[in-house]
Amino acid sequence: MIAGAGAAAAGIGFALLIIVYFVVIIGSLVMTIIAVVDMAKRPDWQWKIAGQEKVLWILLVILVNPLAILSLVYWFNIRRKLVAVEQAAAAGQFGPGYMTFGGWVPGPVMVPVVPSVAPPGWQPDPSGLHPLRWWDGLQWTEQTWDGTPT
Repeated sequence: MIAGAGAAAAGIGFALLIIVYFVVIIGSLVMTIIAVVDMAKRPDWQWKIAGQEKVLWILLVILVNPLAILSLVYWFNIRRKLVAVEQAAAAGQFGPGYMTFGGWVPGPVMVPVVPSVAPPGWQPDPSGLHPLRWWDGLQWTEQTWDGTPT
């Protein structure tokens, strides 16, 4: 009877070991995927200002990541630096910049160019007092033309 109880306990212990093994492997895989997605979505300027290399960290986490140790190092150390850079940039601490779909980008502010409604030239007079008035591309001028040759 004692030998049978020992064998049953060994069987239960082995089953628990297998379950823990699969939980650790699946948890490592999930953490690796979460870390790689977070790394890939961050713009290059964040990595540069934080003093880190984006490609290096992605390769390390994908290729050399037993038990998600490097994923955890990224998540609790490197990611904290990247978030701090993102928040500082949004507050304007790195000088002028502008927002894009990917986030804040340092550099000169991009002013959208709005084309004029019509190119400069003789256009029908909006006041109706003359047949044509000169449009300089931005505003109406005082120059008018009645259509008679000069």
